[in-house]
This record gives sequence, C-alpha cells and structure tokens, in this order.
Amino acid sequence: MSRKCLISAGQLFSLLLVSSLIIMVTTNSTWTGGGDFLDNIISCAIAFAVNFIAVIPLGLLYRRKPTMNILDHGYHLTGWFGAVIALFYGLYFITIDCYYLSVFQVFNANMIEPEMPSWLIVIAVLVVAVYAAWKGVESISRTSVFILVMLLIGFLFILVTSIPQVKSENFKPLLYNGWDQTIQSTMLFLGRSTGLATLAILLPATKGNKKIGFTVWNVVTYLLMSIIMVIMVGVLGNAIQTQMFPIYTLAAISGIGPFQRMDSIFLGIWLMGVFIKIAIDLYLFGSCMQRVFHIKRGGFFIIGGAIAVGLISVLITKSVALQHLFFDVYLLAPLTLFASFVIPLILLLIDTIKCKNKTIRRMEETLEVQHENSALD
Repeated sequence: MSRKCLISAGQLFSLLLVSSLIIMVTTNSTWTGGGDFLDNIISCAIAFAVNFIAVIPLGLLYRRKPTMNILDHGYHLTGWFGAVIALFYGLYFITIDCYYLSVFQVFNANMIEPEMPSWLIVIAVLVVAVYAAWKGVESISRTSVFILVMLLIGFLFILVTSIPQVKSENFKPLLYNGWDQTIQSTMLFLGRSTGLATLAILLPATKGNKKIGFTVWNVVTYLLMSIIMVIMVGVLGNAIQTQMFPIYTLAAISGIGPFQRMDSIFLGIWLMGVFIKIAIDLYLFGSCMQRVFHIKRGGFFIIGGAIAVGLISVLITKSVALQHLFFDVYLLAPLTLFASFVIPLILLLIDTIKCKNKTIRRMEETLEVQHENSALD
C-alpha cells in the first residue's frame, strides 16, 4: 500500500504548534486546581516527558509500516472493528473542537464583548474552518506556517513588554501547598495534548525528519508555556487567582512606550489558533468518516461535523452543567490518552502477536518440509 506525501514535517509540526499552544496557555486557577501557578511549571515538565513516552507505540507502528496510519492499522489488524476505531477518532476530533470553541466563546463572553451573540462568532469561525478543511491538509498546513510566525511574534511582544512589570515578591516556593494542583494541572495539559492523535493519522502523509519535528514541537510548546507561567505570576501575583483568563489580563496590562494594551494581539492569536485547530480536526473527521462508510470524499461530513461542533459548543456555553462536564480534566484526559496511547499500544500488541504467530507457522512449515525430505532420503 503506498501513500502520497502531502506535507513536510515542518508544516505538520507548525500546524500542531499553532493549534496546541494557544489552548495550553489559556488556563486559570479553577482548571488547574489552585492558584499556585508556579507549580504548573512542574506540570509542564511532566507532560513534556509523558508525551515522549506516549508516542512510542505510535512510533513503533509507523516504523513497521510507514505507509499506514492508525486507521489503516485498525482495519488491517482487527478487520471490521477498524470501523469502530475510525468512528472513535472522528468523534474524538469533534469533541475536542467543541471544547476549543466553547472555551473561546466563554473567553469572548467574559473578556471581550459580553453582548455579542455567541452564535455569530461560531458561524464566522466555522465557515472559514470548513473552507480550509475542504481545501485539504496541504492548504491548512501551509497557512499554519505563516500563522505560526505571527503567533510567535505576538507572544514575544507580549512577554517582552511584560518583563519590566515582574516583581520578585510575587514568587512563592514550588509545591508550597502540596502536589494536588500539580496533578490536576498535569492532567489538564495532557488532556489538551491532542497532537498525538493528529499524528496518528497524518504521519504517513508527511515527509522529512519527523523525530526532530516532534522534539521541536514539544520543546517550544512547553518551554513557552513555562516562560508565560513565570511572567504571569511575576506580574499578577496573588491577583492571578481571581482572573478567569490570566494570560489575557497579562496582555491587557502589558505595554512599553507607545505600545499599550496588547490584548488585541492576544485576541488575534486566539482566533488564528482556534481556526487552525478546528480546520485540521474537521479535515481529520472527514477522513475518518470516509473510512467508516468506505467513500472517496468526506466533504459532506466536514460540513456535518462543523454544524455539530457549532450547535454543541453553543449549548455548552449556555449550560453550566455542560461546562462542568466538558471542562472537567477527568473527561478530556482519558479521551486523549485513549486516542494517543492506548489504541496505538493495543494495535502494536496485536501486530506483534500476529508477527510472532506467522514466524512460528513458517518455522513449523520449514521443519515439516525438512522432515519430509529426510523421510524421502
């Protein structure tokens, strides 16, 4: 089975960096389980290490059959159950998009324009994302490279203009109140680490040095997260516990000379990140549905997925109960762990067992032939 390389490793990991970085730094004391934000640096280090462990089953599957993605492995190794695996991944990407878009709507309603109807933002984002997904992964990945440059410049500008406001007295000892917050924030970061599931499908369609790309993606993501956490604590101090979106507050009060209130830059960064994330996930959802229903094009599923994301995300923002459900780290983290690690591990074990059985059968056949030949002699 051959698979055409559609994107470069640089484009793939630029896409993953853009789509993951913004949601990683958009957090608060409620989601992380406490106001000791410096402890989140330890969580970043743990999540960084776990990502390198979690990718091992996927990497071994790819090494054995470089032309097959996780959906191909599902059908090849489990037969009809491969459709269930493809359906799970498709629904997983839709669930993650609902999470991203609902967080953005909560952010807009509380920090930007409370009077603006949430469905206007949803329609605007989804229309552009559907168009990008319809054009394909090549277009999305090329766009992500340009957006990544703007995103890094924007973050750099916010951080540089915030450094003069850092106060040393705002820093507390690490783990001052124990490990509870560190554990929850680690679960939060791992739950938001959806890039491995994206890799599981796009890796065979990527050319270039994927190991370097994977390393750079993780190093930049978690290093930048840690730097942002340190500066947020240094600038905001204890007030960080009262902020719904501390990173936005940091952007709003940062400034140097004529450049004041960098919140508009952060809003632009947020919009670019959520657009890329939803676009690539809708594309992947369409690809999964193609495999489930054995059709050549998944365009109509892209539109259907976008409608589902729009409706569900609006419902989430209108319902406190749904927010508690979708924003719970103990829902998101197991789903991401299952998509990123458990399924590849199970498929790797099945493949290993089948390979061993084939080897045993070949040895038995060889011995049988040798026995027959010796009997004839």
